[in-house]
Order: sequence, then structure tokens, then C-alpha cells
Amino acid sequence: MSDLFGSPVLRVDQPRGAPAARSRYRVYDGDGTLLAIGEERGVSLARQTARTAFGGSDAARTVHVENGQGTPLLTVEKQNARNTRVSTPDGHLHGTLRNVRLYEYALLDAAERQIGSLGGNRVGRKFRVLDGHGHHVAQIEKKWKGAATELLTTADRYSVEIFQPLPDPLRVLVVAAPLAIDLMLYEGKDWPVG
Repeated sequence: MSDLFGSPVLRVDQPRGAPAARSRYRVYDGDGTLLAIGEERGVSLARQTARTAFGGSDAARTVHVENGQGTPLLTVEKQNARNTRVSTPDGHLHGTLRNVRLYEYALLDAAERQIGSLGGNRVGRKFRVLDGHGHHVAQIEKKWKGAATELLTTADRYSVEIFQPLPDPLRVLVVAAPLAIDLMLYEGKDWPVG
């Protein structure tokens, strides 16, 4: 049995849904085994409707991540378009992904020390993950799912390849990074109505 923090290859799928309504994710290993489910909880139908109709890409969101058996693993909390915190289910902070420039993020530990970085290409689809010494330790890619899917739904897909064992909290932040990137960059595929 594979686990979320031990697999060198991850695939993160976001089921189709109305733009901005509610964040949901499924995380698989390289063999297609479901490792985790992440979703926002307690988002009323009225709030989902308002998000879809009027936007809400910069709004705070909290995604709870559980393994396939329902055991809580992580909380990924987008505070705003620049910061996403990654915590244990009981609130202990692992670290933060902080936007420093377009498609560039600092990976910070709980004491706000930089332990790595994400550097995205010019369209924000491929991210090199560097450790605190500047070594390329992982790669994250947002897969193209077709124009209609990309523009009109929240159905995104990410792949993560981790090249070597990573120490905590860097490992946890790399595993959470596709969710954080999606929440900060792509979850706001909103269209104004009216």
C-alpha cells in the first residue's frame, strides 16, 4: 500500500465542477491508487452559487485532506492570492507557500525560514521545485485538459515527480504544492455575470 508522503509520483485530479463553487481534489500514486481526497467543507449552496456568479478567486479557502480510509492528513488553507498555509489536522503549522513574483513561490517552514522554492515557467504550467540549497528536487506540472475544460470548469490535473527523499517539512509542502498552486492561481476561473 502506497501512502501520500512516500510516493515519488503523484497525480492530483480535480473533478469537474462549476468555476469557484467548491474546491475538491483526488490524489493518486503513479499506479493510479487513490491516496487522498481533499475538499472544502461547509460551503453552503448559496455561497457556491455566489462564488460562481460573482467570482471569489481571492477569497480564503480551506481544503481538508484525508487518506482513502478517511483519516485526516493535512489542512491546506489559502489565506489570499499570495499565501497558503499547510498544517496538520489539529492546526500545527508545517509551513507556507508564499507568492514572491508571478509564478514564483517561496516554501517557508513554520518559523518563516525559506527551505525551498517553486519556479514556474512563463505560463504557470511547469514548476521546478528547488530545495534550500538550490538543487532541483521535484517537478510539478499542470496538464492541459482541452480548451473548453480549462476555460469553463475547475477540472484541473497536476503531476508531481519527486526525485529524491526529502526532509520534512519540505516533503509535506511539495505534496501540498499542487493544491496550493491551484487554489492561488486557477481556482478562480470565474466569470462575472451581469
